[in-house]
Amino acid sequence: MLALVRRDGLADSDAAPPTAALMAAVQYAQTQGITIGAQAAWSDNPAVDIINAAEDARVAWILLGYHRTALGGGTMGGVVREVFAKARPLAINVGVFVQGTDRPVERVFAAVDSGPDGRSALALAVRIAQHKKCKLRMLLVSKRMQPHPEADLVDMARAARAEMGASLFHSDVLTEHSLHQLFRQAPGRLLIVGRKFADEVGLPLDEVPSGDRYVIVVQGADSVAKE
Repeated sequence: MLALVRRDGLADSDAAPPTAALMAAVQYAQTQGITIGAQAAWSDNPAVDIINAAEDARVAWILLGYHRTALGGGTMGGVVREVFAKARPLAINVGVFVQGTDRPVERVFAAVDSGPDGRSALALAVRIAQHKKCKLRMLLVSKRMQPHPEADLVDMARAARAEMGASLFHSDVLTEHSLHQLFRQAPGRLLIVGRKFADEVGLPLDEVPSGDRYVIVVQGADSVAKE
């Protein structure tokens, strides 16, 4: 885990101090029995430094924590938007938490199309569901004007079912490309949505629409991601 700190004036040390958010994340991980590597670093250009650190470590994913600017700006602006833009041509997937909750997750919902964003959203959903040993419900987002999901989506669902096991995996077709229908068919506490579809339905990024839930918006790598 990397926390970037802006340098304001002269610092007493070349080492960046751990931020409150970094310390909170480490403490939370410890309560969950998870060990994470954490470091803080000075940065004048956080988006570039995040991408450089990811490339140096040869990672397949960047996960950006939920945050809101002091002026109340959207969570998808600023550094998040720059990271999305710079990661797009790379073999790096990006997920950003736009909502969060401390309540337990009993089922993972993922709205999935057959594009890069949808494929990465499904991959993250499978990984989380397996880690939490909970069920996964995949909502198939077919192309508009098609009465049935395209073959690629059906194949993705079959592969996910084989990986998860039939008892822990279920798939439905999202019957309407709308925010109302998305929330109607995904009532759980963890919803993962591809960025393209989130933009299409106008997914709120600053307010939880109903109840406490995690919402993760995912941008998939255009090229084949590293394992």
